[in-house]
This record gives sequence, C-alpha cells and structure tokens, in this order.
Amino acid sequence: MDAVLDLAQTLLSSPWLYALVLGVTMLDAVIPLVPGETLVITAAAYAVTGSGPEAPLVLLAAWAGALGGDIIAHHLGRGAGPLTAWFRRRRWGGALFDRAQRELTARGGMLLISARFIPGGRTATTVASGAIGYPRARFVGFAAIAGLLWSLYSVGIGMLGGLAFHEQPLMGVALGIGLALAVGGSIEGVRALRARRRRDRTLSRPVSAVRAASPAPSRGA
Repeated sequence: MDAVLDLAQTLLSSPWLYALVLGVTMLDAVIPLVPGETLVITAAAYAVTGSGPEAPLVLLAAWAGALGGDIIAHHLGRGAGPLTAWFRRRRWGGALFDRAQRELTARGGMLLISARFIPGGRTATTVASGAIGYPRARFVGFAAIAGLLWSLYSVGIGMLGGLAFHEQPLMGVALGIGLALAVGGSIEGVRALRARRRRDRTLSRPVSAVRAASPAPSRGA
C-alpha cells in the first residue's frame, strides 16, 4: 500500500497517474487488499491543490478501472477459477461469498450497487454473481452504475478532504480515508441489520402459519 501511494505522489503531475489509478482500481476489484479506493481519494485530494491531477480524469480512470475489474471478477466466478476456491477457503471470504450468493438471488442489482462501497464485499458479490450465472448484460449494466457512483463518491470525498486541508494535502487524504471507512462500515452495518431482520421474520413464519391453521376454540366449550 505504501509503495503504491509513494508511486502516486511521484506521478502527481504526470499523465501516468491516470493509468496507475485505472490499473490499481481494476486490480482492487479482484484482490481486496489492493488500495484502489485510497489511491483515488489521494489523487482527488491533490487535484484541488492546483498542482495535482485533473479531477474529471481521475474520475474517468477510476470508473473505467472499477468497471473493468468487476467484469473480470464476474467472469472469474463464472469459470469457478482459483480465485473462487481461494476466497471460499478463507473463513471471512467464505462467509461473505455465501451471503452474497443468497442475497444476489433475492435482490440482484441493488446488492451489486451497494456492495461496491464495501471493500471485500464487492469482490465476494461480483465473483458470486458469476458463480451463480447472473445474466451478463444485466451485470454489466448494474456494475457500470455502481462503478460510476463509487467513483463519484471516492473522488468527492478526496476533494472534500483536500479543500478542508488545502495547505496540508496529506491531512485531507487522511480525512477522506476516514470518511470512506465510516461510510463503508455504516453500509455494512445496515445490510447486516436488515439481513438479520429478514432471517428473524423467516424463522417466525412457520409458527404464525401453524397458529393460523389451528381451528378456533368453540365458544360453547
């Protein structure tokens, strides 16, 4: 991670920064440990200083990388390749994958969009979408929307941090990363709460059905 950010700082005034953003965000969609979001926030924070990259080009590179990476992860899932096996062998990865598979069947596109904002969760969801045979055209459409929203959000947070600490861009980067972690954690918390409520409702249905099927007590008894 430090090596990637150090490289980004040396390329702040170079067109190669956009290629770095595209490549790292693409890889981040497949391997969650790659700091794609952090790189986009960093580039956007420096964009408002006047001596850094152009924010619209950072946005375009991030969107292209996110969409390309999601499509790669989806097709890796379709091929049930080594990534799927590696991911499922991990305790955390297997749990994310199984949950993503269940929720994709139930919610489809909305899950693809919301999961893009959760590191690790987005990889599990896109790989799972391929593994269960989610329609390609529909996947690409939702992935394009998700990638655009994620890119706007990441660039926006980076620019906000850069504006707040105009003379100290690194402080702006730290603020942006903190906000991104808070938003991602909140989304995951809401998803977990909703999933638990749905599970509780599902478990309570058989009891209700039995009560509804039971004959009403006779008034004369």
